[in-house]
Amino acid sequence: MRKSVLLPLMLLFALLLGGVGYGILDAYNVVPGVLTLEKRSVNLPDTVQLQLSEKQVADATGITTKARPITAEQVKPLLDKLTAEAARSADVSSQTEDDEATPANSETRVGAVVIDTASGKIIADLNGEQALTPASSTKVIAAATALRTLGPQYRFTTSAHLADKKLYLRGNGDQLLSAGAGNPTAITGHAGLGDLAAKTAQKLKKKKINSVQLFLDESVFGEQTLLPNWVEQGNSNYETKPVPLAIRNGLAHPELTYGYVEDPALTATQEFATRLKEQGIETGEVERAVTPKEATKVAQVESAPLHEVIHDTLKESNNMLAEVLCRASAVKAGTGANFPGEIKVAQKVLGDLKLEAKGFENQDCSGLSTENKIKPILLASVTQKAARGGDLKLRSLVSSLPVSALDGTLYNRYVGLPSAGNVRAKTGYVQAANTLTGLVATKTGRVLTFCVMIDSSQHPIAGGAIKVIDNFVDGLAEL
Repeated sequence: MRKSVLLPLMLLFALLLGGVGYGILDAYNVVPGVLTLEKRSVNLPDTVQLQLSEKQVADATGITTKARPITAEQVKPLLDKLTAEAARSADVSSQTEDDEATPANSETRVGAVVIDTASGKIIADLNGEQALTPASSTKVIAAATALRTLGPQYRFTTSAHLADKKLYLRGNGDQLLSAGAGNPTAITGHAGLGDLAAKTAQKLKKKKINSVQLFLDESVFGEQTLLPNWVEQGNSNYETKPVPLAIRNGLAHPELTYGYVEDPALTATQEFATRLKEQGIETGEVERAVTPKEATKVAQVESAPLHEVIHDTLKESNNMLAEVLCRASAVKAGTGANFPGEIKVAQKVLGDLKLEAKGFENQDCSGLSTENKIKPILLASVTQKAARGGDLKLRSLVSSLPVSALDGTLYNRYVGLPSAGNVRAKTGYVQAANTLTGLVATKTGRVLTFCVMIDSSQHPIAGGAIKVIDNFVDGLAEL
C-alpha cells in the first residue's frame, strides 16, 4: 500500500523538477518555448527583475578557435578566379555562338579582403587599401557609428511641447511611427502618433485647452536637403530628406519599400493634427517652428530600441534609416546636423575602434552616392571587430546582417549552394558597383570575415558581377 502511494509522489516530484529545469533552459533559449531572457521591446512589470552579467554576454562570442585555420594558400586560387571573372563581368547574355569572347573590362577594379575572425589575421588582401565605391555596404559603418555613439538600448523620442496655446511636435529621429496606436512588439510602428495625440489631449483638457496652433519642429536634424549626387542620379524612389520623424519611413504606399511622400515630416504632423481632432482638440493649419525654451513637454512616445532599428536597417538595406543612424549620432557627438557631420562622427567612431578614419571617404551613410569611397580593409575590419565579440555595443550589428538563402537582401542568393545559411553579409549595389561585406563559415567550422567589391564593371547586374562575388564567397564556404 505504501509503495503504491510513494511511486506517484516520486513521479510527480520528477515532473515538477523536470518542468523547472526545462523552464530554465527555455529562458536561456537552449530549448524551444515561450520563455526568454533576451531583451525585448515589451516593457516588463516592475516586479520582474532579470539580470545578466556582462561576463555572461561577453563569453558567448560564437567564434570558435578550435576549427582548423584557413591559409592564404587556400584562398589564393579563389582570388585569382575572382579577378579573372570580374574583368569579364560585362553582359554576355546577348552573345551568340559566333561572338568573340567577352573582352576584359579595363575599368573594372576589384577589392577583396579575408580575415580570420577569431584571430584578426588577414589571410587574403587584393587591393584592400584601394578606395572603392561601397554602395550599401556603407551601412555596416552607419550601424557601428550609431551603436557606439548612441548605444544599443537608445530610443528615438517624438514629443509634444506646449507654450501658451502653441503646441510643438518635436521629432528626434523616429521614422517608423505608426499613424494610429503603437505596437510594443513591433519595430515599424512601435510608437504611434495616435497614442501621442491621446496623451497630449488628456493634458490639454486638464488645462481646459481645446484649441491650439500646431507647429512642426524638425530642427534637431538641421539641413533638410538632398545630397546633390542623389539628385544627379535621379533615384528619387530610393531617397528623401533625412527627417527626424515620419510615418512608416515616409513611404507613400504601405505595400512598397520604395517611393516617398513629398514631405514625410509634414505629412506625419498633419496626421498628428487629425488624431488630435479625434480627441477633441482643434489645431488649425500646421506651420514650422523651433520649440521655444519656455515650452513644457506634455507627452512623449518612444521608438523600439536602437538595436532593433538597426536590424531593419541592415536586413532590408533601408537607406533613410541609415541616414538617421548617422544624423542622430552626429547630433549627439556635436559634429554637425548635416551630411559632413555624419561623416565626421563616423570617422570619430572608426578612430575610437583604432581603425583608419581616413579610409572612410563617403558623402553619406546610406551608400547611395556614386562618389562614396571606402577601403575594403576598413569594411572588413569593422565587421571583424563586431563579430569577435569584444565590443558589446557592436554585437547587434552581426545579428542584423542578412542571412544567405534565408532573409533580407540575401533571401534569394546562395540558394542550394554550400554557403546557404552559412553567410551573414551586407549587400551593396549602386550603378556600376557591387559589394558584399560579412561573415562566412567554412566546412571546417572556421569563421571568416570578408569584403568583396567590384567597382565600375560595365553591366554589374546583367553581366553577373553579383554571381562573381557569390562564387568567391561560396568558394570560401567550401574550404
